[in-house]
Amino acid sequence: PCWSQGRVVLIGDAAHSVQAMGTSLAMVGAYVLAREMDESNGDYTLAFDKYEKNMRKFVEAAQNLAEDNQQAFTESS
Repeated sequence: PCWSQGRVVLIGDAAHSVQAMGTSLAMVGAYVLAREMDESNGDYTLAFDKYEKNMRKFVEAAQNLAEDNQQAFTESS
């Protein structure tokens, strides 16, 4: 799945959900999207593509960390 279609792009939990990191990732996503919009000179398709490519790696790492933390707290001794 992609995070944009046409002139609409998703950020934060609407694009990716990460337990206990939703607000942080939404703020980072908004910052990255604003930067990409500025650097793309109004070409929103380019900006959206760059935003998703930059954020996806970061989000996947955060999701993996959240999963690891969940497993650490739920494993039986």
